[in-house]
Amino acid sequence: MRLVNVARRRLLGLTGGRRYRSFSDVSPRLRENPDLTALTAQKLAGRTANGASARAAEIIDGQFEFLGQQHALPDPIDWRLKCRPEASHLWRFVLHYNEFLLDLAAEGRQRGTTAWYDRAWDLVRQWIEGNSLRDARVLNDAWHPYCISRRLPAWILLWTASPPDGELREQVLRSVVAQAMYLQKHLEWDVRGNHLLENAKALVLAGAFLEGPDADRWLRRGSEILRKELREQILPHGEHFERSSMYHALMLDVVLDVRDATKTVVPDLSEFCAETADKMAAFLEQTVHPDGEIPLLGDACFGETPPAEHLITRATRQTAETTRVASGTAQPSGSEPSTRTPGDYWIYRHDGDFLLFDAGPVGPDHLPAHAHADLLTFEATVRGRRLFVDSGVFNYQDDAMRRYCRSSAAHNVLTIDDRDQCDVWSRFRMGYRGWPRGFASGETHGFHWARACHNAYRRLGVPTVGRWVACRPDGPWFFVDWAEGKGTHKLTSRLHLHPDFDAEVSAADEVLIRGPGGAYRLRALTPGSVAVTKGWYCPGFGRRIATSVVECSATVTLPAVCGWFFAPEDVDGEAALSRDDGQEPVLSWRDDVNRLQLQPFA
Repeated sequence: MRLVNVARRRLLGLTGGRRYRSFSDVSPRLRENPDLTALTAQKLAGRTANGASARAAEIIDGQFEFLGQQHALPDPIDWRLKCRPEASHLWRFVLHYNEFLLDLAAEGRQRGTTAWYDRAWDLVRQWIEGNSLRDARVLNDAWHPYCISRRLPAWILLWTASPPDGELREQVLRSVVAQAMYLQKHLEWDVRGNHLLENAKALVLAGAFLEGPDADRWLRRGSEILRKELREQILPHGEHFERSSMYHALMLDVVLDVRDATKTVVPDLSEFCAETADKMAAFLEQTVHPDGEIPLLGDACFGETPPAEHLITRATRQTAETTRVASGTAQPSGSEPSTRTPGDYWIYRHDGDFLLFDAGPVGPDHLPAHAHADLLTFEATVRGRRLFVDSGVFNYQDDAMRRYCRSSAAHNVLTIDDRDQCDVWSRFRMGYRGWPRGFASGETHGFHWARACHNAYRRLGVPTVGRWVACRPDGPWFFVDWAEGKGTHKLTSRLHLHPDFDAEVSAADEVLIRGPGGAYRLRALTPGSVAVTKGWYCPGFGRRIATSVVECSATVTLPAVCGWFFAPEDVDGEAALSRDDGQEPVLSWRDDVNRLQLQPFA
């Protein structure tokens, strides 16, 4: 399929895209669809609430900021960015999405003036005139199917908010038709995943916007794709199958847009999307941290999706306060701890404490583009502050930071012999990998726990690596790993701290963590070399913040166990992890009240 698409692009370079520039003399007709009016109002209100005013003012000044990078562009815009060769290919992609036009529209609606709309339509005119299919260079970005899929909905919403006048009106309508025709012929079957859902959404919105045989065909084709792909891509527990928190939220937004745009024109599709959105929102609701933000699993960062609370409220039509209570983000002080297991995740909540243990695969076997080498990782909030974090995603360039963010060393996992769990290469590729199994959870002696294992290191003669996590209200928490096999291997356990926290080695086996909310002890449960090193925390595209990484390394003969004891500094008690020959490891905990023995792997 990829070779077919390459051949098509080369043919377009020779023909100049004549088939997409030949139209009848009949002007495209608009469909009567009040649903688009309601959708536009909702989307613009959301952008106003999330800083559209400041972004619109920057655009008026010729400043465009995407992916954490701002560039000044000339007027008219140089769409090939010859003036900004340092801009990444992804930055140019986002420019061609044209979604910044909705910030201008939101500001125009907020202020009740037409100047903001006029500027938006002038930029649309510049795009049409500067990106003719006669120029083969436009095929790599301006007319890339994914860019069309993001741009068409933006233009349709802008039109619904305030349509253009005069000759530009016909120019825009003909361009919409051309782009929809092109998209239908160049659907991203080679990429699939979230790209194909975006393709289908754009076809549906184009069909819901225009009227006639072409528009009806786009509606049918987009509907067919959505029904088929959503059944495959949305897992039974409601998660998008690429297992990236960010893309899950983006795809929920896609499903909600289709739901809201087709209530009148394709009511059965709207209902199907409503049911799908309910499941997706329920999963999102369960996995957000107490701060209301997503975990940074897989390729994920903040600021690229509508706020999680907004998506959940929109999907379920709850009030914002109901959403916070239902998701556990507003759990009252002194309440009982709760655990949930949506799919392959174990989630612990108590007051301001939260731990998400990921016991699922890295992603779908056929599409690991946004997957990281992070089997059995976890994230945790303590006393309302993120403490143990994933490294996030910095960029999509084929460079050192991309390799770092996808590596096992960038996650809260156990590594063997300093090797990645999975063979991550290029920007979106993954070769050798492992799969999880044995997910279980329960409660023992007041400790809520979960465990799972994986086989990613079988190529090193280590057929099984496992993890057991346990939480008790007010501490302690335990993170225990084990490795089965033969021979001598180096085991390294890393825990990445949020940049708001500092760490120092306070004893041979102990680290003191200080930050907002208090101080904490982190102690190795087995002999090893304990150190505090540096890593990167990437909460947004183009943003990286140096942060502390606590490590414990030991060269041991397998089978072997290792792990961490974590608790607030003022929690008194002692923990020990022991393993007699041929026996299951025993974790002992002793304080003024308890004398407990736990068997994490029994």
